[in-house]
Amino acid sequence: MNGRSNFFGLSLHDLDILRRLLTVRSVSGVATQLGQSQPSISAILRRLRDIFGDPLLVRSGQKMVLTEKGMLVSAQVEALMNGFVELLESDETFDPATSERTIRIAAATSFEFFLVPHLITELSRIAPRCRLELFVPTLQSGLETERESGGLDAIVGNWPVPPPHLKHMPLATAELACLVCASHPFPAGTQLTLEDYLRLGHISPSSPQDLSISPIDGMLARLGHERRVVISVPDYAIIPQLLAGTQHAFTVGRRYAEHVSEGGKLKILLMPEELGVMAFYLLWHERSQSSRYHRWLRDTIRRLVRERDVLAVPVDRP
Repeated sequence: MNGRSNFFGLSLHDLDILRRLLTVRSVSGVATQLGQSQPSISAILRRLRDIFGDPLLVRSGQKMVLTEKGMLVSAQVEALMNGFVELLESDETFDPATSERTIRIAAATSFEFFLVPHLITELSRIAPRCRLELFVPTLQSGLETERESGGLDAIVGNWPVPPPHLKHMPLATAELACLVCASHPFPAGTQLTLEDYLRLGHISPSSPQDLSISPIDGMLARLGHERRVVISVPDYAIIPQLLAGTQHAFTVGRRYAEHVSEGGKLKILLMPEELGVMAFYLLWHERSQSSRYHRWLRDTIRRLVRERDVLAVPVDRP
């Protein structure tokens, strides 16, 4: 039997150590995680380097970094190990306390800002061995294709109409606000008319290609209007800083607007009545409807929204 047919003698234990090494990037760190000696982990790393014909991890200054092949191997091994975990962990025996699943959630950035800290705290308490991966829903990310193939476990979206091919439940509603520079001509607290709003130049976290899933642009489209987006920036957190010294506007949830305007450099304008509220939905694929794991995840997210007052007033399940 040649090396390829017996997987070069690699065991699941070896692959688990390889995944940990490429994630932690520290031999001593992995040894501590597993309660093993550093020399034993170093010996396994040497063997793995021989098998892959590449150093995988190399020193750069005071830290270890992945080689190009190390990055490729890391992605492949992570997917492989996650597949084994889900294969061996039947849905009937799923237990968050012992599960080592990778939880993949796509969440609208404005919601993520408030939800994720609570979610991380909760997972560390009830599912300490699970890992969390977060994504931003965009058309370019292949969201629908990825969800259909099982790449995502749940989606928190805020587009005006939930995609019809996914199951969904209302999660929360949020009052919207308009952030502008403190020097903007409109006084703080001004109630904008729709005409006022449309005359403003806007900064948006949605690219022009993603306007169909933008909650603001979707609501305007239903009203037969289109706003003037002068800047599109994918980094949501930097947008408030871009308002300084301009007369541009940024539309966002009222809770977030209040948070970033506390320093006095920005002020809040009230939205037109036609654009006052944004809805959030929790979405999932039909095949996940009865899964014990997915029900647990959906219930956890919904409970956090309800108990921790995440972002806004939760909506009752219909």
